[in-house]
Amino acid sequence: MANTSNRRRANRIKSSLPIELQIDQQITVQGRLKDITVKSAFVLMKSSVYMEVNDEFRFYIRSVTNAEDEALTGIARVSRIAPGEGIAIYFTDMDTSATNRLAEMLNS
Repeated sequence: MANTSNRRRANRIKSSLPIELQIDQQITVQGRLKDITVKSAFVLMKSSVYMEVNDEFRFYIRSVTNAEDEALTGIARVSRIAPGEGIAIYFTDMDTSATNRLAEMLNS
C-alpha cells in the first residue's frame, strides 16, 4: 500500500499577509498569502497575469506591523498554477535576515 502521509515536511501556517510579485521592471501583481512555509507559499491572486510553472520573479511580503525593515523580500518561482485561485511558489533566494524572520514567524 502506498504511503499516504503528508509529503510536506515544513510547518505550514495560514496567513493573509499582502504580497507583491514583480514579474519584470514594469509589471507588479498584488495578492494575498493563503499559507506559507519556510520554503514556499500559496498566493491568492485576482489578477489574471499570464504566468507559467518555473517563471521567476521578485516578491515582497509586508510584515504584520507593516514595518519596512520587517518585510520579507527575495526571488521565487512558480511551482503550480491553480486557475481562478492563485499560484504556489517556492523561494529560491532570500537574504539570511528574511529567512530568520520567516522561521521565527512560523515557530511563534
